[in-house]
Amino acid sequence: MRLFSTRAYEEIWVEEIAELAGISRGLLYHYFPTKRDFYVAVSRAAAAEAGEVTAPDPSLPPSERLRAGIDAFVRYAEEHSQGFLTAYRGSLSGDSEVRAIVEEGRQRQSARILETVARDAEPPPLLRLAVHGWIAFAQNIIARWLQEPEATREAVCQLLCGTLSGAIEAALEAERNQSLIRAV
Repeated sequence: MRLFSTRAYEEIWVEEIAELAGISRGLLYHYFPTKRDFYVAVSRAAAAEAGEVTAPDPSLPPSERLRAGIDAFVRYAEEHSQGFLTAYRGSLSGDSEVRAIVEEGRQRQSARILETVARDAEPPPLLRLAVHGWIAFAQNIIARWLQEPEATREAVCQLLCGTLSGAIEAALEAERNQSLIRAV
């Protein structure tokens, strides 16, 4: 995982992976027939790790829980920048397996946010839409920031917290307006 966290996928050779793992290239190919197969396995492991380190702390109040989750995600992306950027680019590529892994992570993060915001209630459709769209927005902001780090991590987190809050408020307002229109 370390190689993919520090360098782009295209720059890594199977021989380097085997050497770093302390195994022969043949043994690596025995378990992973291609570099892509290995990368998909590493991507799954990284997505699981990101899910663990960003798990919400239920003892925190909802707004602090969201802020802590955003901070943990941005910190994780910063510490694994090349891996994050490779996965982000992969989510935009034609590789359906990598896209599915990234989408699974997006769904997990969306579900966590919706659970925090809606608590035990079923989140309304526009809120689900807004949160899912915000996840893609946040990943885009983080990817851009990792490539052009002109702001501090704290400022990026503040931006993401503000836009999430705005997306939630706008979605709930639109839901209220939609309910009023239906009632008329």
